[in-house]
Amino acid sequence: MRRPSTVIVVDTAILIAAARGRSSAALLHVAASLALVTTDRAVVEARRRIVLGMREPQFLPVLDALLAEFVVAPVGDLEPRLAGAEMALRDAVPSRNGSVRDAHILALAWDLDADIWTTDRDFGGTGIAVWSTPNLLRALAEG
Repeated sequence: MRRPSTVIVVDTAILIAAARGRSSAALLHVAASLALVTTDRAVVEARRRIVLGMREPQFLPVLDALLAEFVVAPVGDLEPRLAGAEMALRDAVPSRNGSVRDAHILALAWDLDADIWTTDRDFGGTGIAVWSTPNLLRALAEG
């Protein structure tokens, strides 16, 4: 198995799972070996889903504590890459659902030459390696 990049872009679903405790240990384990980054939009989206979607605001302090392990990039800094990322996601073979909502995650990964940690299939065919939690942990254990 190939090693992950030294920087991993984390999407919203992973942030939410970690805040709920489902993958917080995995997140902290990965943070000990690799640099974790996400976008300010992913953080806002995670907060919104935790409060409005899940109706579990008690997870917000956990999310805040986990975010101490991250560099959070402003989406505004990614503006030059967003249109290309949207096009790549629209044309991505695995999902073909046309969703471009994660273009900011793809743009950040392109900008940093980083892999993505996600539960989504939307990034396939975009030129970026995508890691599930089990495969990422396995790759780190082998490395």
